[in-house]
Amino acid sequence: MVWIKRLAFFLLIFYISCTSEIQNNGNVFVIATYDDVADWDPATAYSLEVLPMSNIYEPLLWLDASDNDHKIIPGLATAYTKSKDGLVWKFALRKNVYFHDGQYFNADAVKYVINRNKSFYRGASYIWSNVKEVRVDGEHDVTFILDKPVPLDRIVSSQYGAWMYSPATKNMSPDSIGSGFVAGTGPYMFNSWQRNHQIELVRNNTYWGGWDKPHYFETIQIRVVSESSTRLQMVESGLADYAVLIPNQLLDRLKNLDDVNVSFFPAWINHFYLLNTKKHPTDNLFVRRAIAAAFDRKKINQYVYGNLGREPIGLIPSNTPLFIAPDSLISFDLQKAENYLKQSGLSNKEINVDFSYVSTSEEYRLTALTMFDNLRKIGINTKLKPGLWSTNWEKAKNIKTAPNIISMAWWPTYSSPSDWFFGLYETQKNPLFNLSYYSNPEVDSLITIAWEYETTQPEISKKYYKAIQEKLIDDCVVIPASDLNVQSVYRADIHGLRANPAYSTLLIYNLERKSD
Repeated sequence: MVWIKRLAFFLLIFYISCTSEIQNNGNVFVIATYDDVADWDPATAYSLEVLPMSNIYEPLLWLDASDNDHKIIPGLATAYTKSKDGLVWKFALRKNVYFHDGQYFNADAVKYVINRNKSFYRGASYIWSNVKEVRVDGEHDVTFILDKPVPLDRIVSSQYGAWMYSPATKNMSPDSIGSGFVAGTGPYMFNSWQRNHQIELVRNNTYWGGWDKPHYFETIQIRVVSESSTRLQMVESGLADYAVLIPNQLLDRLKNLDDVNVSFFPAWINHFYLLNTKKHPTDNLFVRRAIAAAFDRKKINQYVYGNLGREPIGLIPSNTPLFIAPDSLISFDLQKAENYLKQSGLSNKEINVDFSYVSTSEEYRLTALTMFDNLRKIGINTKLKPGLWSTNWEKAKNIKTAPNIISMAWWPTYSSPSDWFFGLYETQKNPLFNLSYYSNPEVDSLITIAWEYETTQPEISKKYYKAIQEKLIDDCVVIPASDLNVQSVYRADIHGLRANPAYSTLLIYNLERKSD
C-alpha cells in the first residue's frame, strides 16, 4: 500500500509539472482551490469568482474590519461625503488610473458601471437597487443620489458587485465577457483560463499603486483540484503556495512541518442548511421542525469543525456588524423531533427527503452523515446527494430538481445583516440563493425597513433584524450549523497574510515570499 501511495503522489507531481507552462518558482504564486469560476462578469459574479476577480478589479472604497474599529479606507475613490438625510453621496475619484485595456478611469466610467450593473437584476448587481441616479460632476467627481438612505460607503466597498471595470465592455461579445477578458484597474490582469483546470493572472506593470517592493509576484496561478488531500499534498511538496478548504481532519499531519503554516482568522461566514418550503415533505412546517430538532449543533461543532467553526447563536455570524441574537434556536432533542413528526400528520412512508451537500468539504460530509443518522432514528428516510457547489446550486434553482435540504455557506457581499436576509430569504420569482423558496410579505417588509434604518438609526434596525430572525426560526426555514473561521494553509515563506473579515479572498499584491 505504501508504494501505491508514493506512486500516486509522484504521478500527481508529474501531471501538474506537465500541464503548466510556468512552474512554481519565486515569482509565481500558486493557489490550489476546489472548483472553477462560474461567472466571469464582474457585474454579477457572486461566488468563487472572488479569488481571481479581487486581484483584477478594485472598488471605490475598502472596508478594513481587522479590528473592532471598522474603517472605510480609500480605493479608487480618495474621499467621500454624504448628506444629513443619507440620500446624496459625493465621491472624489483617484486620478491617473487606467484600466488594463488603456481606458481612463473617471466619473463617466463609474456611471457606466453602476448603470450596467443595475440593468441585470441577477447576481451581486442587486446591491445598487437603491441608487436612483449617478451624476457626473467633473472628470474625477461623481454623485450618487439614492431613493432611500442606505449605507452606500459599505456598498461601494463590497467584495462583489462593486468592482470597477472598463467601459469598453459595452463593445464586447458575451463570449469575451464570459471568458474573463473584461479589464479592471487592479494589480493583476487576466491572462488565460483553462476550464476546470487553471486560471492565470499576470502582473499589471502600470498599476497605479506601484511595484516598489522587491518580492512582488509576477504571476498568479489558480489551479482547480477537487480532491482535498491532493490540494494538501501540493502545499506540502511546494507545488502550491496556498490551499483552499482543507478538512480539519487532515491538518494534524502538518503539525510537525516547518515549511507549512496553518492559520485561522475570524470571518463573517456561516454554514447552514436551507429547508425547501415548497417541496414535499418539507413543505410541511412540522417536518421542517423535526429536521431542525434532529440537528446536534453542539456535537458537530465540537467534533467535526474543531477550530474551524463556532457554535452559532443566531442566523448570521455573531461577530458581524449590527448582530443581535434571537431569543433562541430550535435545540437538539430527538424526542421533540419525533413529536413534531407526529404533528405533521404524515406517515413515515411519506417522509422521504433529498439532502444535497458540497462534496469537496469534509466538514460538510461528516455533518451530513451525522444528520443522516439522526434523521433515520426519528423515522425520516434520507437520500444523500453530494456534489460540487456549482452543480448543487444549478439543480437547487429549479424546483423540479431542487432537494429538500441543501447545505450552504454565506459570506456577505457588503457588511450588513441585510445581505443575508435579502439574498437568502426575500421573495424571489426566480430563486438565485433563496433555495428554500421561502416567501413571506411580512419578512420582505421587515428586511426593507431594517435596511433603511441602518444609516440613520442603527439601533432601531437591530430590533428589526431580531424580529426577522424570530420569524424565520418560527417558520423553520434554515438550520444554522456553524459560524466559520477562515482557514489558511500556506507555505511558511509566504508573508503578509492578515485577517479582514469583510472579505473572503486573498489579495496577492499584499503578499511576498521571503525566508525568515
